[in-house]
Amino acid sequence: MSRKIAWWIAVGVVAALVQSSVLASGSIRPGGSISPRDAYTQGKALTFQKLVCASCPIAQGELNRERAMSLKNSLEARDEAVKPGTPDDDNIKVLNRDEQEMVHYYLKRRFKL
Repeated sequence: MSRKIAWWIAVGVVAALVQSSVLASGSIRPGGSISPRDAYTQGKALTFQKLVCASCPIAQGELNRERAMSLKNSLEARDEAVKPGTPDDDNIKVLNRDEQEMVHYYLKRRFKL
């Protein structure tokens, strides 16, 4: 009987670990692996470290609402066969998938897109 209980406890622990690793895949939501506040902060930092700086694809001072919309459209179409045809389709390639998600979140909130 004690072996059966130990086996069920082990199954429960494994199930809990699997569930927590699935939730840690970059979801931005309250109670998720990254809070909306952290996503905004990290998205802002990534934007100005990898996309908008002196040595980045977008020059400092060029990030306005129109450019943010172009970036947002490129980020949303990253997996589609047909791209929106903005100058930012290539620029977003400096970001990995998780970074793209956080930059997208930041741009949508900052510029109210």
